[in-house]
Amino acid sequence: MKKQRMPRFASHPYVKQRIAAAGLLTCVLLSGCSLSQTSPKDGISEGFPAIEEQKPSEDFGQTQEQDSSADDGGAMPDYGAAVTDYSAAEPNNGTAARSYPRGNKITEQTFDVALRPLGEVTFASYEPDTSDNPLADVVFLIEKDGEVLMQLSGTTEDNVGLEAFNQVEAVSFLDYNHDDYDDIIIILSYDFGAGPQAATPHSLIRYYKGTAQDGFIYEEQMSQDASTALTEITVETARNFIGGIRVDEPASQETAGSLEPWQQAYIQYLTNDSVEEAQRGYTLIQLSDDGIPQIVEAGYDEATGCRVVHYANGKAHVTQLNRLFFSYIPGGNLLCNSEGNMDYYYDLVYRLENGELTLIASGYYGAEDNSNVKYDAQGEPIYQYEWEGVPMSREEYQAALSNVYDFSKAVENYDYDSLYSLEEIKKMIAEYTN
Repeated sequence: MKKQRMPRFASHPYVKQRIAAAGLLTCVLLSGCSLSQTSPKDGISEGFPAIEEQKPSEDFGQTQEQDSSADDGGAMPDYGAAVTDYSAAEPNNGTAARSYPRGNKITEQTFDVALRPLGEVTFASYEPDTSDNPLADVVFLIEKDGEVLMQLSGTTEDNVGLEAFNQVEAVSFLDYNHDDYDDIIIILSYDFGAGPQAATPHSLIRYYKGTAQDGFIYEEQMSQDASTALTEITVETARNFIGGIRVDEPASQETAGSLEPWQQAYIQYLTNDSVEEAQRGYTLIQLSDDGIPQIVEAGYDEATGCRVVHYANGKAHVTQLNRLFFSYIPGGNLLCNSEGNMDYYYDLVYRLENGELTLIASGYYGAEDNSNVKYDAQGEPIYQYEWEGVPMSREEYQAALSNVYDFSKAVENYDYDSLYSLEEIKKMIAEYTN
């Protein structure tokens, strides 16, 4: 693959490699990322154009799955089973139109929990208020500092069902669709209203999808399908239903016992969440020294860029990089995303630590006016340099970058022309040995 001509004095050897892909010579830097993105820094000095938006990891190293069920053994992965697409179904909005009458708080099913994007909140369960209707249903509120932030919608508009509520069996907080917003799975039991099983409790599932602005949305169709399909209803089987694993049969040794949790999490991510059509291909790197590799998803063009997938706290986490180039220090937990074009470049240094791939330092350099680049006596372009928002000379910039990232130990990211297909990378992960 051809490389674009770069300044001879670029801040380090690897920044000279620029991949000539679609859109490289355009004047506007496009991120092409489908994720919600934030700029790596609030702003840079005047005279620099805006950098492509990029998204540092939003996973804060904490365990994002928190369960009240004692028998929850964690989610099993999906190994390619067909999964119903519930995205087209019409969900109920998680904030109900009016406040439901409620009884006493169910203290054993009330939890202080960190939910993205709300932060530290209280998930509160309340018994039904059956004074007006014996079939009134349970009520769930999200509270903060004693105030009600939102009410989860019930299965009917007035929160009155066809069966008598029995109990809340379990509540699980997790990001089951990997969109960086936490979701909620609730297992409830109700008494059959009539027939030979009258007053016998049976379990049902509710899935609530977390969103950025609309609270928690009740996924009605998926909840009904899971409740009907599963012969045993627990948090674990409810999670597995999302992944497409058959839970009415014992999991085989091949799918359950022979793979490490990180292998399961990666295969689940690749099967359910990676968009193969957007990728040129996949490969593995060894950023950490714990024996667990990281996945690189290389996009078809510079606008799509690269994504680095790492394992932590029982799940796969995704970090979107700018454009296609980066280097990393094997086993050193450091990665440098060095890219740019049209006489504007940057070095974004990430560290993998405590389950997070976090942007720890950033530098930018380029021409004040790329339509009229000035050159010095040696014929080199005259650039302005910034490190962590502080203007400085080229030499100072290079020294500052070297203080946090040792390029003598780094390797280039991957061979863009020798990537693996989705099925090939899944096989590599399943057969991976240190």
